[in-house]
Amino acid sequence: MTSINSDQMSSMVLASLNKSNSQMKMAMERLSTGKRINAAGDDAAGLSISSKLSAQVDSLNAAVKNSSDALAMVSTIEGALVETTSILQRMRTLAVQSSSDTNTGNDRTYLQDEVNQLITEINRISTNTEFNSTKLLDGTFTDKNIQIGTGSNQVLRLGVTATDSTKLGAYQLDTLDETIARADSFSAAKTAVNALFDADADYTIKGTFGTYTAMVDAGADARDVAASFNLLSGNTGVNATSLTKARLAASAVSTFSFTLQGKSTTTSQITATITSVSDLTAIKDAINAVSGSSGITAALTSDKAGVNLTQNEGYDILIGDVTTGATNADLHVTAMDMDNVLDTTVVTVDTTGISSASGAAIASTGHGFSVGDIVTYTAAGTAMTGLTSGTSYKIASVANANTFTVETTASVAVTYGGNGHASDTFTRTARALDGDATTGDSTGIVGVVRLSSQNAYTVSPGNAANIFSTGTTELTASHNSISSVSLTTKEGATKAMSVIDGALLMISGIRSDMGSANNRLQSTIDNLSNIAVNAQKSLSTIEDANFAEETARLTKAQILAKAATSMLAQANKAKETMLALLQ
Repeated sequence: MTSINSDQMSSMVLASLNKSNSQMKMAMERLSTGKRINAAGDDAAGLSISSKLSAQVDSLNAAVKNSSDALAMVSTIEGALVETTSILQRMRTLAVQSSSDTNTGNDRTYLQDEVNQLITEINRISTNTEFNSTKLLDGTFTDKNIQIGTGSNQVLRLGVTATDSTKLGAYQLDTLDETIARADSFSAAKTAVNALFDADADYTIKGTFGTYTAMVDAGADARDVAASFNLLSGNTGVNATSLTKARLAASAVSTFSFTLQGKSTTTSQITATITSVSDLTAIKDAINAVSGSSGITAALTSDKAGVNLTQNEGYDILIGDVTTGATNADLHVTAMDMDNVLDTTVVTVDTTGISSASGAAIASTGHGFSVGDIVTYTAAGTAMTGLTSGTSYKIASVANANTFTVETTASVAVTYGGNGHASDTFTRTARALDGDATTGDSTGIVGVVRLSSQNAYTVSPGNAANIFSTGTTELTASHNSISSVSLTTKEGATKAMSVIDGALLMISGIRSDMGSANNRLQSTIDNLSNIAVNAQKSLSTIEDANFAEETARLTKAQILAKAATSMLAQANKAKETMLALLQ
């Protein structure tokens, strides 16, 4: 039908033109922005996905930056600890040097001066090492969270304990150093020493490593105990060393003869004549003459009035069957710990109620003294009549565990009693081996075991008859820091070595943690970068415009738009033919 009011051709062409213009506009927008999705209407689902991917990519890039910063922080810590390690190694070298008797007292003082400066530098490094104004080694950088992922729980926990001189060192625990009470013969002393520790006195070690038990046999010496702990050191980190030390002194000049045993199962006979109690060179030389068999070496004290015995492996030292042939010529024996501190026992006694008498009984519950013990009387106020404060006496008799009597060190009876004080003390300083009798002439010295670790730990004996204590109470290792090491003595230098070793292990532990964190962060960065690249690739696929496709679409739309425009003109001219019907 021919109609002028309804122009279907023009409407159809106009619709096609509008559609082409719309497609051309979309293509131009995508080409100009480079984005396939410029509005939600372009791809509602794709917009949602691209938004999440975009957030993930941004978060991953931030996590990579965090990890890179953390990596730089770890490197800063590692660099500081490298220098601390070098300082500790230098300190240990100085300790080894100082432990040699080739050094004089002045030499050791100079060595200590350098150690003091090195300790100061360790403290400076601990205090001043920082990253982005954050202190790293002063103990405040603990339990820090490094965000290494896109989720709130994707963190790396990082922390460093303080590395100043008061924190670096070793946790150490020493066994008791002791001599047994006088025995009547060498064999009796040996039996008594072997019976000191029970077969059930196994030692339970607890720490961050877990719980382990060091098994020992009855009669085990310090060397055996140390070996039991060292068998577990791979699991516990607790290392043990053993050493037996004692000091000899003489009460009078004479020719001393006694049986000596250390490492070897064969005993050695010692005979030496001394002409002065202030010079025991002869006894020292006689002991050293058999050191190849006994493993016991002897050295004079600085005043020559004493001889220090050392069994470096921790075997018990047995001294017995002492004979002198001279009245009251006794051999005084005192155990020593690893630091050359003499074994003493202090007993507080109320001496105010003692009546004056020759060999009056002195009461003290559980005093622990034995006949022949050398004790030093110290008055807390007015001295007891008949005794002189600061003077040594010999335990003359022990009626029971709660009373004893004293005599002079030359075994002469003393009359005492009256005055006194409630806090007077008697301190055992030695065991006197009787050289002019067939009894009380033998004793044994038990070696000392020192446990050492860079980590805290406890030890619980399984029986009261043990080498660590007189009970089964759990014992806690004490922390010995490098701040207190002293190289001014040979003993201090020897102890310093184990303390510095502990400090080195502490630093090595921290460096191990930092090395692990470094490797993890490097892997984290690589992984995050890989995820970010792939997420960006996915985002590009969804969000970015395909220029080839959009250019083709634009060209097509432009051609269609031109064609539609031309056809619209033709459609409009077609209506002009209707005017001919009116002519």
